[in-house]
Parts: sequence; C-alpha cells; structure tokens
Amino acid sequence: MKLKQKILILALFPLILAVCIIAYNISQLMSLNASTEEVVDSLVAVEELNSSVQSLQKSLSVYSINVSENNKYNIETDLARTEKIYNSLQSSFSTDRQRQISAQFEEKFTKIAEATTASLQEINVAEIKRQSQRTRGIVNDVIELKRDVSANYTAMQQELGNKINAITWISIISAIALIIISVVSALYFTNRIVGRISRLTAGAKEIAAGNLNVQFEDKESDDEVGELQVSFRQMTGNLKEIITHVSDSSDQVAASAEELMASADETMLGTELISTSIQNVSDAADKQKEMSNASASFAQKVLEETEEIANQANQATTLSNSTNEKIEKGSVYVENTVSQMNLIQSTVDETADSLTLLASRTTEIVNILKLVQDISDQTNLLALNAAIEAARAGEAGKGFAVVADEVKKLSEQTKQSVSDISRIAVEIENDTTTTVASIQQVKDRVNAGITISYDTKATFDEILAIIGQVQNQVTEITAVSDSIHSKMATVSEQSLQMAAVSETTADNAVSVASASEEQLASMSEVNTAAGSLAHLAEELQGIVAKFRT
Repeated sequence: MKLKQKILILALFPLILAVCIIAYNISQLMSLNASTEEVVDSLVAVEELNSSVQSLQKSLSVYSINVSENNKYNIETDLARTEKIYNSLQSSFSTDRQRQISAQFEEKFTKIAEATTASLQEINVAEIKRQSQRTRGIVNDVIELKRDVSANYTAMQQELGNKINAITWISIISAIALIIISVVSALYFTNRIVGRISRLTAGAKEIAAGNLNVQFEDKESDDEVGELQVSFRQMTGNLKEIITHVSDSSDQVAASAEELMASADETMLGTELISTSIQNVSDAADKQKEMSNASASFAQKVLEETEEIANQANQATTLSNSTNEKIEKGSVYVENTVSQMNLIQSTVDETADSLTLLASRTTEIVNILKLVQDISDQTNLLALNAAIEAARAGEAGKGFAVVADEVKKLSEQTKQSVSDISRIAVEIENDTTTTVASIQQVKDRVNAGITISYDTKATFDEILAIIGQVQNQVTEITAVSDSIHSKMATVSEQSLQMAAVSETTADNAVSVASASEEQLASMSEVNTAAGSLAHLAEELQGIVAKFRT
C-alpha cells in the first residue's frame, strides 16, 4: 500500500467513525421525536374532546332556555363532532386506566346522545335540561382521561431526558475514543515511517563515510519507504560492485549516481505531492470547521427566534382566552338586557292600555259633567221662576222665596264645581293624551333597543367564533414553533459535533504534513548526497582505497 493511501486512510478513518456516531445520534433522536409527537397528539385530542363536550353542555343549556332550529343544529353538530373526536382518540389509549375511562365515557355519551336525539324530536325541554346536567359526568371523565394522559406524558418526558443523557454520554465517550484512536494511529504511523527513514538516513551516512558493509533491513511494506529501502540495498550492492570494478567501471558509477539522483528527485516530487495533498486536506478541514461553526451560530439564532415566536404565541393565547371570557360575559349581559327590555316593553304596553282606558273614562266624566251643568242651569232657572212666583204671592210666598234662593245658591255652587271639575277633567284628558303619545315613543325606542340588543348579541357570537379560530391558529403556531425549536436544537448540537470532528481532522492532517516535510528534508539530503556522488565520480579512482568492501 502506498504512503499516500495510508495517509488518506489515517485521515478518513476518524471521519467515518464520526459519521457513524452522528448517524446513531440522529436515529435515536428521530425515535424520541416520534414517541413525543404521539403523546402530544393524544394530549391535543383529549383537549379537543374536552372543548367539544363543554360546547355540547352549553348548547343543551341554551336550547333548554330558547328552543330554536339554530340551537337544535348546534346540539346535533356538537354531538357529531364529539363522537368523531372520540373515535379518532380511541386508538391512542395505551393504559388500562385510559381504556376504563374511555369505556365509561362511551357508555355515558351514548345514553346522552340517544336521549338528546329523542328529546329534540319531541321538543322535550325538561329532558334536554336534564341531559345538559348529565354532561357534567362525561366532562369529569374527560378531565380524568386528560390527567392520565398528562401523567403518561410526564413519565415519557422523564424517560426522554434519561435517553438524551445516555445519548449525550455515548457521544462524549465516542468522541473521546475517536480522539484517542486518531492520536494513537497518527503517532503509530508517524513513528513507523520516521523510524524507517531515520534508519535509512543513518545507513546513508555510513555509506557516505566509506562503510559499504552497512546492512539495510528487508522491505517492510510496499510504500515509498519500502521502495527506498530496496533502493538503498541495491545502491550498497552497486557501490560494492563499483568499488571492486572501479578501474573499468567508473563510467558505470557515474551513471548509477545519476540514476540515484533521478530516483531521489522522483521521491522528493512524490513527497511534495503528499505534503500538498495533506495541506489541502487540512485547509478543507479548517473550512469545514468554519462552516460548521457558522451553521451552529445560525441554528442558535433560529433557536432563539423560535423561542420568541413560542413566547409571543403563548401571550396571544392568554390574551385571546381573557378576551373570550370577557366576550362571553358580555354576551350574557346582552341576553339579560334583552330580557329586561322585553319586560319593559310589556310594562309599557300595559301602561299605554291603562292610559287609553283612563282617557276614555275622562271623556265620559266630561260628558256627565256637561249633563250635570245643564241640570244646574235648569235648576237655577226654576229657582228664579219660583222666586218670581213667591214675590207675587206676597207674605204667603216668603218661605217659598227663601227656599228658592237657597236652591239658586246651591245651583250656582254646583255649576261652579262642575265647571272646575270639567276644567280638571279636560286637563287630565289632555295630559293623558300627551302621556299616551310619550308612551308610544318609549315603546318604539324599546323596540329599537331590543333590535340593537339582538344585533349586539349576534356580533358577540361572531366575535366568539373569530376568537375561537384565532385560538386554534395560535395553538398550531405554538406546536409548529416547538417542533422547529426541537429540530434546530438537534441541528445546532450536530453542527458543534461536526466542528469538533473537523478540528480533530485538521490536527491530524497537520501532524502528517509535518512528517511529510521531515521526509522531504531527508529526501533532499539524499538528493544532495547523490549529487555529490556524481561530482566525485571523476575522483573515484583516487578515493576507492578509502572504502571497505
């Protein structure tokens, strides 16, 4: 195996292990996310069931107060929606307690639904009101079911935390093991390569000193260093042969020296290529580290923004709940206002009828008073005639004259009293007419107020519906924000792990590059020695005696 391939394996081995660790963590996190989503869906479904049952109770209560087709339709809609939500929720029950509560709920709801349907057909308001009270029982069952599901969710959260801690420790231990393996592997291969090159360098120095009895090790590998060992062994043999046959082979020595220089140049070129490749690997690892850090920063920023979105959504939910409660109170106030306006309208109608009757009676009194006034005038006239006759009778008519005078006075007093009563009766009649007109205006305004109150109630109902839609949308936003928050946390953690792996790879690449530079320096020395050998080939005849063969 070539030295370049060994270096690539040394660089890629930690990366492959890191990818395996990351893949394992991702699979575990996806499994945890799936289990979490299932329990969360159950919680949401139970909450929807609770809301639907409470809506059914309210619809039954409203119908018992105000029988109408619209309220009947609301009851039928709530029954259908409750049954649909319950059917979709049945498959998610995971404990015996949940199944027991579910059976109780189903039994009670079936009875209520059947009784309600029959009562709606018969328009039995009393039975509808009783069913409205019975719905409190299934509301309690839903609350118990919600508590059990919440308890399961809490237990699952605890288990989830334990699994996350386990994954964290596995990741930490794996990272430490990966670092140790990478460092040990790098040191092992580096020491092995440098040791072999050092031994070759020592042998070359012995040869340069004139000792051709140096024994080089056998070829230990098929890489460039192994080939260099073979070359040194061949070089030593060739030198011995050259020294032995120096007299007739000086040209051959020079040619061998040139071949040695060419081989050293090729080795240096290969070493330079290896060093360049390792440097590229190091640069790529640094760039990958920077990109991983940037990804982690971006993920952290998105994480903070999703937390802000979740907080805003929770505030919007709280505000919409408060608004919903106030609007419901306002709707109740409007209903009370409508009832009071109806009572006022009834009272005004009765008052108008009484005043009309009073005006009629006043007219009759005026007519009677006119008759009394006519009688008073006749009585006054008769008294005057009686006085005249008494005057004619003289002394015999004095007593009669006194009576006639008293009758006249009484007639005049009666006339004055009748006149006063007539004036008062006319004033009462005029006041009564004015009051009847005012009562009619009040009646018209009461009718207008009732119409406005009904319009206001309808507006409150529309606002309640809109608030409900807003609450649903805010709930969806909160769920989506929580999901994004969880996923971005995973991305941030994985980006940090990738940055750590990239940093380790860059360090390993730097170590290998340093070893390659040392090898390049050694090859440069070999090249220099080969050049010196070519230069000294001309003087070989004089120096050959110095060599020990």
